[in-house]
Amino acid sequence: MRNKVILWAMIVVIGVILGSLAICFFGPKQQQEPSDITLEDKPSAITLEEKPSGMTSEDEPEARALYEKMIETMRNAESLSYTSNYRGEARGKELGRCTYTIWLKKPNYFRVETAHEDGRKGGTLVGDGDYLWIFWPGDRPFFSSEDRESYEKTRSNVYIKEATPVGRHSIGHKDSLLGTQLMMVFDPSTFHGYTDSLQRYIDGVTSIGTEKVEDHQCDVIEVSIMKGQRIWQFWLSKQDHLPRKLKQVVHVSYDLIMNEQWSQVTINAEISTEKFVWTPPEGWQQWCLPGPEERLLKPGQDAPDFELLSADNSKIKFSDYRGKVVWLYIWRAG
Repeated sequence: MRNKVILWAMIVVIGVILGSLAICFFGPKQQQEPSDITLEDKPSAITLEEKPSGMTSEDEPEARALYEKMIETMRNAESLSYTSNYRGEARGKELGRCTYTIWLKKPNYFRVETAHEDGRKGGTLVGDGDYLWIFWPGDRPFFSSEDRESYEKTRSNVYIKEATPVGRHSIGHKDSLLGTQLMMVFDPSTFHGYTDSLQRYIDGVTSIGTEKVEDHQCDVIEVSIMKGQRIWQFWLSKQDHLPRKLKQVVHVSYDLIMNEQWSQVTINAEISTEKFVWTPPEGWQQWCLPGPEERLLKPGQDAPDFELLSADNSKIKFSDYRGKVVWLYIWRAG
């Protein structure tokens, strides 16, 4: 009986940890994510802008200066807007394609409008200086951290509202809530003074040449994070020091690849504050994304079986350890 209680307690703890890590790294997954990706699928071929990365973590002063100039330009601007074409892929499969247009204004205003590849509107994110609001043109997306019964009750006429302290909130951490499979390469909240938590793990910035993107001659730099476990690439316009193309590669058991191409980049234009105002329509209700703890097993439920791959590539089945104390050690990578 004692072993059963201990095992149950550990399942609860592990569930919370795994759920939290999943949301931290990849954001809440939505229903429309492809489910036909298998371990046999191989990453797609890599071109110039997708050159193999992560082999070194050298730091070149000139390349580092270009990266810092990009951040300085964003933070010194009074306003910034652009449209981005986004594409995500893994194992040779496309995970998502969409467009978004973003408007940023000091001190703490922002708006993000998204659209699916076929032109359908996605979610909208508005920051009015004190709060962010997220709303959708129809039913909101279904997220894996909720159950179907709850979703059916809250799918329509709902919105999200959260406080946004200046320099201490992240637009990039909310993009996965918009329903278009978007995972921004670089956090737009850098404009408002936010510092991405990954910045402290940058261990090298190198130059990988020059390339013309549309009408802009660009310096291309590569940023290594945690010895290349994550790579950023930026095509920085020589004209205004801002990106015209961006790429991120996350090396896990396979490569997650995110590409963006920016257009209509405008700095310091006048943007009316009305752009950053939104009021919930009458009858709409505030909604919060359920936390992982809401999906945990209830007392008395049997723990489901699962398999994990060990360090020597053998499979470990949880059911082989029923009745025993099981310790799972999980560390952060990537």
